[in-house]
Amino acid sequence: MNSVNFKTVKSFIKIFVRSFLFTFCFFVQVKVNAQEVGTRSTDAVSPQQKNAELVSAIRKAVRPVEPSKEIVILHTESGFVPATVRVQKGVAYKIHVVNLNMKEKNVSFLMDSFTQSHNTVYGEQKSFNIEPQVEGVYSYQCPETGVQGKLVVVQSTPASRRVASFED
Repeated sequence: MNSVNFKTVKSFIKIFVRSFLFTFCFFVQVKVNAQEVGTRSTDAVSPQQKNAELVSAIRKAVRPVEPSKEIVILHTESGFVPATVRVQKGVAYKIHVVNLNMKEKNVSFLMDSFTQSHNTVYGEQKSFNIEPQVEGVYSYQCPETGVQGKLVVVQSTPASRRVASFED
């Protein structure tokens, strides 16, 4: 065996051993943490609740996200219309962006916080889906024209609202 092959084999063995040790330690840590979490959660949560939560999580992960609401954002010569959009946390939205700017007929639409970047051509519509999970104020912008808008994510409101004078 020549020295080049020996060095290659030696470096491969080092990498393999390190990877194996890292993987082993990682899974041991995950298992220990899972057992700790499992012992804590069994005291407060019944097995039926645990199963219901698990089924719900699996259904949410498997089913495709279908937007329940649609939003149209127009890019005009004077800026975005609307300049501020309010959405609810945890709700899927389909956003349609339409460029109506006669001066700039081929511009970008960026929504970095949601990893959305689209080329908008005059008169054409670009659509994409988002499902905000964190409350806050996010921006959308067009770098070519310098216009900017705000996307405000708020906590979802309860399904039933009561009159302010209602007493418990």
